[in-house]
Amino acid sequence: MSRKRQTLLQQERKEPEHAAVAELDDHYLPPRQTVHPTEKEKWVFIFYRSLLWIFVLLVAGLLIWGWTLFNS
Repeated sequence: MSRKRQTLLQQERKEPEHAAVAELDDHYLPPRQTVHPTEKEKWVFIFYRSLLWIFVLLVAGLLIWGWTLFNS
């Protein structure tokens, strides 16, 4: 058997594997990171929310302090 014929036969044998891979692509699963988001995103949200509340409390505290100094 010639070398070219052997390589052709080997390629023909490999084709069903490619069909199996194509079948697996039909049942695609999203990456794990998409399904299970990291805890980092949760902590970033809590951090920014706490910064916002600290700013609101600081402004309110300064306003109250200013009014008490202004009225006395």
